[in-house]
Amino acid sequence: MRIVVGFWEPQGGIPRWSQILLDTIRTTRTDPVRASRALALFYTAVADATICAWDAKFAHNRPQPSTLDPRLTPLAKSDYELPPYPSEHSAIAGAATMVLNELFPGETTLVHERRVSFDEASSEAAVSRLWAGANYRSDIEAGFAIGGAVGRLAVARSRSDGSFAVWDAAAQPGRPVGPQYWVPTPPAKIFPPLYPLAGTWKPWLMKFGGEFQSPIAPAHHGVFPSVQFLVETREVKQTVDNLSPEQLAIARFWADDPGASYTPPGHWAKIATDQVVAAQLSTPRAARALALIGAGLADSAIACWYDKYAYWVLRPITAIQTLVGQPFYDPNFVTPVVTPPFPAYTSGHSTFSGCSAAVLEHLFPEGRTADAFDRRVPFREAAEQAAISRLYGGIHYRSDNEHGLRCGRSIADLVIQRARSDGVPN
Repeated sequence: MRIVVGFWEPQGGIPRWSQILLDTIRTTRTDPVRASRALALFYTAVADATICAWDAKFAHNRPQPSTLDPRLTPLAKSDYELPPYPSEHSAIAGAATMVLNELFPGETTLVHERRVSFDEASSEAAVSRLWAGANYRSDIEAGFAIGGAVGRLAVARSRSDGSFAVWDAAAQPGRPVGPQYWVPTPPAKIFPPLYPLAGTWKPWLMKFGGEFQSPIAPAHHGVFPSVQFLVETREVKQTVDNLSPEQLAIARFWADDPGASYTPPGHWAKIATDQVVAAQLSTPRAARALALIGAGLADSAIACWYDKYAYWVLRPITAIQTLVGQPFYDPNFVTPVVTPPFPAYTSGHSTFSGCSAAVLEHLFPEGRTADAFDRRVPFREAAEQAAISRLYGGIHYRSDNEHGLRCGRSIADLVIQRARSDGVPN
């Protein structure tokens, strides 16, 4: 019983629920775009449930169980001086479970080395507070009511955000044809490309997907191929041909392939969760920090995918294998990282990283995270390493990465403006 109490106790159980979401993203092989959407829906629901629970706590100001019976020694250590009604653990669990069941129906999670449903995990998280002597049964029930109400709002948003629209792969609306445009890439040559309509999804803080649209890509400067495009393509070929062990390590560390990782946005969500835990933030501040990161990640995906399908830029592997007569031409060219099935410009990794690093710098000015060599580096340095990793992997041109970072940092500015307007210092 003590083990279960300790398992769910810190920060309202938020770090545990965050890990459950990240593990589910990995095991279900969720792609980066859907992962970013899931992170935003989940973390904002958890944050709103936490805010509602805190508002109710001090409206009712119910005494802790231990104040009514001196023989009762609570097992819980965190937030034990707060009014217990309603239970924040239950509110968070209720909201988290509602979103998880909507996004990943029928999935299970690993808790105490056994597979359980999200509902079973939620029940354990809530009842652990009863076992801890920190909540009455009515506290738990009230918390679940709050979490369920918030969760239903999150579900309603998820069903109206435009993410269920389907691109007509037969008519291929908006897809241009020509040597400078995207075509399916080896080895799998997957078609249709991933989410041509994601740039139209409902954003969280941006006005619309193209608010920070990147400038015209080098592939579309004048007559194709432009001088800058040729320079950047040559750089990809020379980099891959002369890849150092250190560069290869960077490419692999940040690859974050679906199924093998939490995906690029999940990688940054994990970094944020670790920062929340290390800083020992209060439960409301922990929820707020992750909600800010989640909203930034979702808007980063929308903005990046807006660019991708505004320009439909061909991938480096296509240019190198098909542009006969160029010094870099090589029909047998292969990349150390498999090219994903969508256009090159701009880089998703760079956009996610630019945004997340800037938001984390705001929330944790002295924070550090691990790079490809397990060094503790500033967030901005990690983001730049993530961006250049895509050049080392042979799947992005330099301009893809540079404009992705720029776009991500512009989105971070919106996130930080939101943070500064919510009444919480920093």
